[in-house]
Amino acid sequence: MNLARPLGRMYLNSLLLLPGIALADEALREYTWLTVGEPSGKQTVQKGDDGSTTITFNFNDRGRGPNTSTLMWLDQRGYPVHLSITGNNYSGGRVDERFELLDHQAKWSSEIESGTAPAADAGFYIANNGSPELLAVLARAILNDDDQSIDLLPSGTASIDQVAEATLEQNGESKHIALYSISGLDPSPTHIWLDEQQQLFGIDYGWFGITTAGWEQHINVLKEAQEQAITEHYRNLAASLTEDTGDMLVIRGARIFDSLAGTLTEPATVFSWKGEISSVYFEEVEIPEGASVIEAGGQTLLPSLWDMHAHVDMPTFLNYLASGVSNVRDMANDPERISQLRDDVASGLIMGPDVYALGFIDKRGEFSAPTGMLADTLEEALGLVDWYAQRGFFGIKLYSSIEPSWVAPIADYAHQRDMLVMGHVPAYMNATQAIEAGYDEITHINMILLNFLGAEDLDTRTPTRFMVPGERGGDIDLSSPEVRAFIDLMVDRNISHDPTLSIFLDMFLNEPGQISPVFRDIADHFPANGRRQSIAGTGRNAGNEATFARSAQRTMELLKLLHDSGVQLLPGTDNALPGFTLIRELMYYAEAGIPANEVLQLATIGSANKARQGHRLGSISVGKAAHMHLVDGDPTEDLSTLYRVTEVIKGTQRYNAAEVLQSQGFTPFVDGGE
Repeated sequence: MNLARPLGRMYLNSLLLLPGIALADEALREYTWLTVGEPSGKQTVQKGDDGSTTITFNFNDRGRGPNTSTLMWLDQRGYPVHLSITGNNYSGGRVDERFELLDHQAKWSSEIESGTAPAADAGFYIANNGSPELLAVLARAILNDDDQSIDLLPSGTASIDQVAEATLEQNGESKHIALYSISGLDPSPTHIWLDEQQQLFGIDYGWFGITTAGWEQHINVLKEAQEQAITEHYRNLAASLTEDTGDMLVIRGARIFDSLAGTLTEPATVFSWKGEISSVYFEEVEIPEGASVIEAGGQTLLPSLWDMHAHVDMPTFLNYLASGVSNVRDMANDPERISQLRDDVASGLIMGPDVYALGFIDKRGEFSAPTGMLADTLEEALGLVDWYAQRGFFGIKLYSSIEPSWVAPIADYAHQRDMLVMGHVPAYMNATQAIEAGYDEITHINMILLNFLGAEDLDTRTPTRFMVPGERGGDIDLSSPEVRAFIDLMVDRNISHDPTLSIFLDMFLNEPGQISPVFRDIADHFPANGRRQSIAGTGRNAGNEATFARSAQRTMELLKLLHDSGVQLLPGTDNALPGFTLIRELMYYAEAGIPANEVLQLATIGSANKARQGHRLGSISVGKAAHMHLVDGDPTEDLSTLYRVTEVIKGTQRYNAAEVLQSQGFTPFVDGGE
């Protein structure tokens, strides 16, 4: 969901303000924000007598969410000439963003940046703190352009296509709406529904959505049509980017990362037959006629990486593959949607990693998660365990609103069905209690920090679960008996840990106006608007930076202590651009002091074993599936080499990483694209 950046272009030779472009003939338009179909916020769009438009936008997502007010004027082309946005962002940080088109200059400023451009070169300004209505402003501006493609400010271009339409009826009233696909804002197309007057009707954001007030019941119509359009887009990409290797594939001259031993071999020749590794030679061998051959030239051949904390959708799939990630564990999703995605990937309809899904359960309430299944009673929760078990989900993830007293019976019931149990530690419970109640894994490193910060007395359904570790995590004494006893408990009970370290370091080390630490090393490879989106705004550490930085350091020390003590770490992302983020997660592990070869083992055979797939994945071994990728360099010496993927093999499917990146607007890390 990209609410933060939907705006566009303007020219300075036409400053005549035409109020009609803003809102046609209606002075006030109201919209309902939906979370899993239930109202949880709203947007209002008010036209003023002076030609201005005022937009208010807010929603509540488990105690988080934006609350902004926007004032703007548009020129005769429908481009902003004045824009001011105030309030707070999704994380609660202060918003004060301004754009103005002066006589000879466009000028803008926000919590992340400031800049100017000559009037003659000014494009359509893209706001950092946008709202759904601002995306509609952009859509109308592009539609009004002769070639339906406009320049963006600070940089980039955007174009638009109509991809679907629908007629909705209720209470004797009908609306004809059209679905538009906007290219140029994100690696994947951005979709919006407009009515016959080109006013915003609605948008589906997956777990969230927005519709014109009174028409909320039609959100599923929007969702279905958008999913069809997205599927068609990724079908076309799969057809153009996937190469069939045929029955036999040979990779010659690659050094293999032996994930079982944690070492790098001498150059070898690896044979794959019908998608399965069939032979590995360290001596010269004749290549049969008709085989597909990849000349590795000394590159490193690795088993495919695993992301053990994903929330997948089709737009993430290409980023995964381009990063050498062919296997992901989905931690929470719409269960029917995730089943369809798994089927589409398995059939080759779309390209993406194989998905191993957990069944997600939370208690219905004010802070319920916006996905998965919700229960009102323990009996309902136990019934959901059966529902997931019967449909092939291999584990259960619990969330923050679950009653602590429910954990033990749910865990026992799931274990009877050979399902693992993990997730957030519920509010008013600590990690020790969760393990004793039956957790097999603790999700997110803040949940371990909270174990020593009085979690049993905290309402961690709210952002408290972020703020308390940031404010007090640095005070934890890792040599204390309390910490030692907890780690011993994890080791004795074989409890693994999915830290999602990058999201917490991002939070604790936030620097407004600076590129996020997660993307700082690679942002120059992003398309113009994508690079801008990686710049941080005001965060949770505002005014308390030194304290949060100390907590970040203690978090890194805790990660190393867990690993050295024998706790299995499961690298995962729960973050944007998860292929890239996974690599940065692994680099953080190395920065914490874990040797690079051991980090690679965690992301390959260790994760495969935890997902109960070690018999067929996780190492380049005869008899295992050919899920592997080549990187240009030696990742056992420098994990940043993992960005330099050249070829990705997934069974009998072959992908050129550079071409996959270019299809999303990224600059490849190595040559090889067109």
